[in-house]
Amino acid sequence: MGVTAFMRGAIVVTGLFLVAGSIWFHAKKKMTLDLAVAWCLLGIAITLVGAVPLLSRWLGLISIWTGAALLCVGVACLLGAFRICLLISRLITQNQELAMMVAILLAERQGDAAAERKPDHEKNPVCR
Repeated sequence: MGVTAFMRGAIVVTGLFLVAGSIWFHAKKKMTLDLAVAWCLLGIAITLVGAVPLLSRWLGLISIWTGAALLCVGVACLLGAFRICLLISRLITQNQELAMMVAILLAERQGDAAAERKPDHEKNPVCR
């Protein structure tokens, strides 16, 4: 019973770390809002699985070493997926910044082209 309680506690802590990490990285502008919300929901679901005995009844049916292996592999997969989401968020942010720069450059180019097409008397206010 002690091992099952330990594994349930580890699952709850993992879920809480996911929630706290997603909120932290969103606050630091390193994760987009939609990905942060998805990770918060996943963290809440994992926390509920560990906290509600009805949902974690299966932990008593597996051996200690199988549970430890599943916990380690699960945490490693979650950390890897979290890292990939951070990279995706950074790429999305860089893509948006690049799109803004291109829009500014295109606007400047169109402004220069419009100034070149004006007749000489409109360019120089003295000639009016």
